Amino acid sequence: MSSIVLLDLSHNNLSGEIPKCNGNISSYKMLKFISLSYNNLSGSIPHWIGNLQRLLSLNLNNNVFRGEIPLFKNCNKLITLDLGENYLTGSIPLWIGEKLLSLKILRLHSNKFHGSIPLELSKLKNLQILDLANNFLSGSIPKSFKFLNSMVIQNKRLAPPIYNDGPSFPFNDNEVFMAMNLIFSPGELLSDSIKIDIKGVVREFKGILSLVNIIDLSCNNLTGEVPIELMSLVGLMSLNLSRNQFTGKIPKKIGVMQSLESLDLSWNYFSGNIPESIATLSALSYLNLSYNQLFGSIPTGTQLDTFHESSYYGNPKLCGEPLHKICENDEHKINDEGDNSQDDDRFGLYLGMGLGFVVGLWSVLGTLLLKRSWATTYFQFLDKVIDNIYVFVNIKVNQWFNK
Repeated sequence: MSSIVLLDLSHNNLSGEIPKCNGNISSYKMLKFISLSYNNLSGSIPHWIGNLQRLLSLNLNNNVFRGEIPLFKNCNKLITLDLGENYLTGSIPLWIGEKLLSLKILRLHSNKFHGSIPLELSKLKNLQILDLANNFLSGSIPKSFKFLNSMVIQNKRLAPPIYNDGPSFPFNDNEVFMAMNLIFSPGELLSDSIKIDIKGVVREFKGILSLVNIIDLSCNNLTGEVPIELMSLVGLMSLNLSRNQFTGKIPKKIGVMQSLESLDLSWNYFSGNIPESIATLSALSYLNLSYNQLFGSIPTGTQLDTFHESSYYGNPKLCGEPLHKICENDEHKINDEGDNSQDDDRFGLYLGMGLGFVVGLWSVLGTLLLKRSWATTYFQFLDKVIDNIYVFVNIKVNQWFNK
């Protein structure tokens, strides 16, 4: 079948190994799309695939392939490379960043890769989706990631992304095809679906979609601080660094990443305060900072006020809404206000008592001073009362002694 362009055997129950080409690679010289994903294929990935010069999309995900990735030395037009959900081992090959310069999707999710993230990946200027999650990678994030040019440009979305449980284009079929041709190349139109963990949910994206810029490095053994250079990727839509061993502070300039809709830094060792600039991420709809060592008050803002307290769980020194934990400064402020209120109440009470005593005393004394006849009558009355009390006491005392 020398004229075959698309080979799609995905979503079956195929098993065994991919047949060898026996050196007759010219029979597949027109092949541009290979999708064998979601089967039970095993063995190693055959070397002959690396000689397909016109290959644009290779999807071998969700199989049982083992061993290392063979050298795809002639696949310099490759746009999509999805080898996720297999048992591939070894380190991520350096030649991916040196030979596959047309890559827009690199997905090695859920394998057994180890070692550090190659600096050479920074040469992939067109890369839009980098998914290295759920492996055994170590080391730090390369500072050279700032050269991933497609992630530096803020996308102006012409239409919402298409995924299996989300919105679709509000046009008819012909308008969809025309719109997609304006955005994507023919190779992107026929590529297989891509499953990506975004906003805490695994979604299946149809096509590459130039609107999507994603980095997922979660579930590895990555260490060190998040490089400030990563903040240059202002077109990044989703950043997932969860379940690693990152330390240091969350970069203060994270607020410049205005395209961020999903940010997951959970289950690491980040410390310090949550940067105030995070409140300026107006597009942010998913945030997870749980289980770190963050402290201080949670910034407030239009977006941050909408997140559930679970976004901050596992940080015992964090305070403020929505954790229902009053910050120390706010508590002192409330106590000071309470003390001042009590002092004001006491002062008012004592002042009232004093004024009442003074007014009552002088109302009597003043009257007696001004009215002499009243004063004479008043003091005669007091003398009579005192005499009566004196007589009464004497009688009672004499009676008690006579007994």
